[in-house]
Amino acid sequence: MTTKTYQNGEVIFRQGDFAHGMYNILKGSVGIYLDYGKPTEKKLSVLGVGEFLGEMGMIEVYPRSATAVAEEDDTQLREIDEKEFSDYFREDPTQLLAMMRQMSGRLRERTEDYRAACQILEELNATRDNPGKRSKTLKEKIEKLLDYYNTLLLSYPYSVSDSDLTLMEFNNYSPYNFYHF
Repeated sequence: MTTKTYQNGEVIFRQGDFAHGMYNILKGSVGIYLDYGKPTEKKLSVLGVGEFLGEMGMIEVYPRSATAVAEEDDTQLREIDEKEFSDYFREDPTQLLAMMRQMSGRLRERTEDYRAACQILEELNATRDNPGKRSKTLKEKIEKLLDYYNTLLLSYPYSVSDSDLTLMEFNNYSPYNFYHF
């Protein structure tokens, strides 16, 4: 395991890169971005001391899903490659629990997002015959949800028009075909 130091704005890894290892933040902070450096760039989160990054790609043997960038000068990361993975957690099992908690938190957030999407679709379907009964915030909820998922999954902006709502009604959208909007 090696410790690497990065300066503010320095790229640690790029979206699409093959994952050779993961990192534990020892000092500083790291921004996680989609489409870094492009007009569609979106900062997803900022990770701090004790948090892990790059674990998904390494565990799944899958390309990086986002770009990681140092947010402060002298950001220090412990790099853990595939060969060192087991030894690292054997030496300090508390780190395994910390990584699992972090991953669990991310999964919980996505589950809550999915639940919110299902509630929006249920309200849309429940009021399809009487649009006047819709809550005043339904359109804003849909736009917020679409903005979030378009940023994560599609990386292009989208908004909801009244005709979109009508189209959703006629196609009888449900939580099970949510991804078709």
